[in-house]
Amino acid sequence: MKVVVVNAFERGNRGDAALLSVAIQQVREAFPHAVVVIAGFEEPGERPEFDGARNVGSIRRSVGDETATRVARIARKASALALGAVAALPGGGRSVPLLAACLPREMRDEVLAVTKADLVLSLGGGYLNARPDLPSDLNIAFLLLPLWLAQRAGVPTVLGPQSFGPFPRRRQRWMVRRVVGRAVAAVAREDISVVRLAEAGVGEPTVRRGVDSAFAFRSRSRRPWRAELGVVGQARLVLVTARRHLPAGEQETYEKAMAAAVRRALDCDAHVVLVPQVTCAFQGDDDRPVNARIAAHAGPHARLHVLDDATIDHHDVHALYGAADFILGTRFHSVIFGLTSGVPCAAVEYDHKTRGIMADLGLEEWVVRMSDARGTVVADLLDRLLLSGDDYRKHLRAVLPEYTERAGEFTRVLRAAVRR
Repeated sequence: MKVVVVNAFERGNRGDAALLSVAIQQVREAFPHAVVVIAGFEEPGERPEFDGARNVGSIRRSVGDETATRVARIARKASALALGAVAALPGGGRSVPLLAACLPREMRDEVLAVTKADLVLSLGGGYLNARPDLPSDLNIAFLLLPLWLAQRAGVPTVLGPQSFGPFPRRRQRWMVRRVVGRAVAAVAREDISVVRLAEAGVGEPTVRRGVDSAFAFRSRSRRPWRAELGVVGQARLVLVTARRHLPAGEQETYEKAMAAAVRRALDCDAHVVLVPQVTCAFQGDDDRPVNARIAAHAGPHARLHVLDDATIDHHDVHALYGAADFILGTRFHSVIFGLTSGVPCAAVEYDHKTRGIMADLGLEEWVVRMSDARGTVVADLLDRLLLSGDDYRKHLRAVLPEYTERAGEFTRVLRAAVRR
């Protein structure tokens, strides 16, 4: 049996790397003898495998390869879209593997992998959303293309626990309805995603509610982070994650608000660590420049630590969050890593997944919108968190076991997909 995991990103995003680790593990639990292949966003020559699963690269990586010329990228996009159009023709699904021989190797390898698989799983996450513009139209098309090609070849498809929407344009909703609507299952990790899919015309029995797979991730790392950081005795350790997301002026306001929160924690005699949850070169999605600006706004301090290491993997960074006393997280998987370690967290929301999942856990009061992060708003939220005592931890001990168990139920969804 062969299972292909598509829409994997890169390990520089530690949250996505954890999702991929869990996906591979759950596939192997569901089908112990399966061969697992990844069609991911890492160059297969540089990153040939992940957790023992072979990486063949992907159409999406190839068409967006920033090292290729603009002409090459346009030609690849046109070829891939033409292949999707051919697949829509009567009997076109059988022609696709033959036509793939004309494509560049990486694109060809993903096409052959998904059309000859026994199951295609689209990795969970928060990537299937759009703005009302042409780049978003193309992004949705390339995200859905491997699923579409698999479906036209008669291969069952499943979309792992993820956020969906918004889809503001009619053509985006049409693509979602046509491809996600044909999947055996599409698991939404918040109620709002169920609504967004319904607006696109996709509902039960395809759509079901689930839990972000990161809640099922277990770190193998035992790295002694407090000792490495020089946090001795009962000194409090506060971890902070930030990201670039807003227009320039609003982004600066947000970063200054985060710096005010950092200073507030330092004034409370805590050690503060600015953690880069994501260090991806693609489209400059790297948290380290943001962290450097926040540190500059906060000013130098002996207890302020700014991590600048892009080699820290998802296991080590999970262990770092587990060593903390409190977490202020914008990158939401940093919050999930903290919660699963029993650490009280406050979240800065840049996407509906944040409030949706925190509401699931009865923690919505600990969320502030990124667009509202100005002045002392974030610092005041962190103040409340530092004063929350053991009540927050007791709440986590009460709600997390059942929620985490639900994250493991996705294995049954995979088995059911193949039976169907």
